[in-house]
Amino acid sequence: MSEANTTSKPGRKAGSLDEEIQKAAEKLRRLQERQRDQQRKERERNQKAVLELIKAERLDVVPADQWKAALPKIKALLVEDGSKPAEPAKPVQKTQPEPVTAEASQ
Repeated sequence: MSEANTTSKPGRKAGSLDEEIQKAAEKLRRLQERQRDQQRKERERNQKAVLELIKAERLDVVPADQWKAALPKIKALLVEDGSKPAEPAKPVQKTQPEPVTAEASQ
């Protein structure tokens, strides 16, 4: 009987561990989905705010070609101001200040 008790306990624990793992995995999935939703909503709020700012400054009348030409400079300014840059913008920022710093120190 003691052997039966020993073998049944790990079986129950394994079953409960499997259940706990499944519950934790499901909770993780729900939390990740909630995080994606929050990030999406924050992006949407930010997009609205940026568009309102552009409209308020009457920059929405500037032709798209001028926006395309000025975009690298705008990105560099936003990155320098401490905004969280996107990955592609980081190398642009690093390469531009180095020559300026080298020239300024000479």
